[in-house]
Amino acid sequence: MTYIPLDCKAVSRRVEALLDGELDDAGADELRHHIDACEHCLEVADLVEALKRLVHRSCSGQIAPPALRARIVTQITQVSYTRIEFREPPAAR
Repeated sequence: MTYIPLDCKAVSRRVEALLDGELDDAGADELRHHIDACEHCLEVADLVEALKRLVHRSCSGQIAPPALRARIVTQITQVSYTRIEFREPPAAR
């Protein structure tokens, strides 16, 4: 199997999955290898990590009121669908 190095766009799309621990070992190692060798991708990874820390710090400790939580759960669990019917146009006379 031939190794094809990752390009920066591919790394940028997957860096959040890396930081969240969502990649398998091989994929994570491949991304880390590229990030270690690429200053641009290291900056992108650092920025994404800083943003995730900021969001976590700003949002932790905030608990939704019980009524809001209940409404959200209700909205998530309700199923709705739209039925679309296609009909043949009337035949020309």
